[in-house]
Amino acid sequence: MEAEKEKLYNDITNVFTDVIEKVSTDENCSLTDVYVCVKFDDLSLVVYDDAENVLLQTSIDGWNDLKENSENFEDEVIDSLKYVLNTDDIKQKFEAIDFAAPFSVILVDDDFEQICELATYDKDTIYLEDNFFDKMDKELDEFFEKLMSDVQ
Repeated sequence: MEAEKEKLYNDITNVFTDVIEKVSTDENCSLTDVYVCVKFDDLSLVVYDDAENVLLQTSIDGWNDLKENSENFEDEVIDSLKYVLNTDDIKQKFEAIDFAAPFSVILVDDDFEQICELATYDKDTIYLEDNFFDKMDKELDEFFEKLMSDVQ
C-alpha cells in the first residue's frame, strides 16, 4: 500500500513540476492563482492558469487504486493533492516562479466554483490551515480537562 501511495505522490508531483516548468518558461506569464479540477469519473487532473487556460491535463492512474480501496474517495484525492503541494520540493519550485503574492492553488469543480484551497504560497507570510483554530480549540479543551482532572 505504501508503494502505491508513493507512486501516486510522485505522479502528482510530476504534474505540478511540469506545470511550474511550463509557466516559468513563459515570459508573459505572471500568475496570481492556479486552479485544479479533478474529473472523478475518468480520474483526470486538469490544471488551469488564472485566465482559465489549460496548463496541463493528464490522468492519474494511482487514483484508480485509491478509488477502489477508499470509503471517501474525494477526501482522499484532496488529501493527496494537499500533501504533495505542501512538500518542501514543490513549495520551493512554486516560490521560484514569478507570481503575484499571495499565490494559491485552488481546487475547483467543472463550473470553476471553488471547492477548497489546496495551498497558499507567499514568501513573507505564513498561512494556517482552514481548520487550525478548530484543532487548537479541541487541543486546548483536552489539555484543560487533563490539567483540571487532579483538582476534582
